[in-house]
Amino acid sequence: MLRRSNKNRSPKLSSIDERNFGKYVELYRRLLLLNERNNLATTLKNIQELLSFSEKIFSSSAVAEAFLYFCLHGAATALVLQTELNMAEATVYRAIKRLRTLGIINPAIKVSKIKNSKGGPRPTVWALEGASTEEISRALRLHFKTLSPKYRVAEEVAQTILDEYMSSRSIQEISYKEILIHIKEMRIPFRAPDVADLAAQYLLERGIKVWR
Repeated sequence: MLRRSNKNRSPKLSSIDERNFGKYVELYRRLLLLNERNNLATTLKNIQELLSFSEKIFSSSAVAEAFLYFCLHGAATALVLQTELNMAEATVYRAIKRLRTLGIINPAIKVSKIKNSKGGPRPTVWALEGASTEEISRALRLHFKTLSPKYRVAEEVAQTILDEYMSSRSIQEISYKEILIHIKEMRIPFRAPDVADLAAQYLLERGIKVWR
């Protein structure tokens, strides 16, 4: 928690009014939305600068990353954060607890149980104050997609394309046919077109143009 004795808190943290995180959320959301017109490189640079500043506020890179994710998307489940931020489950739950304690996020809805799923508590969609219904619905859809083995494989394919192929290209675009070729080379245990459609959507959401 941020609310510790002054002895254990840095000067920068003690100068922040922790009761007014709403204004920081509003500011971050405005700054991040400005990136919609920027290219991918500029957007990533701006996000990295915001992340660096956020780490100074929260004294935790994991909490800072989760905070920025909520500012970008409005809502998420723990599973979505694990997948999108590549975080360990325990780390995600600590970050959610920290953000909830500060009043930055609150439970929005409980996720319905999937048929034949194991027992245990139902997952929660966490959301910023004022998050839209569409943002909460989008988080819920992403949660169910993330549970799908086919979606997880498609995400792995897309991330491989981003890391191994797109990083060396000056133009951030790829053809659907190229995606299919990568999938066949990786010997994916699903129908190539099914995985290609999901991988293409993943790439589009990250600013990569996909030609059909």
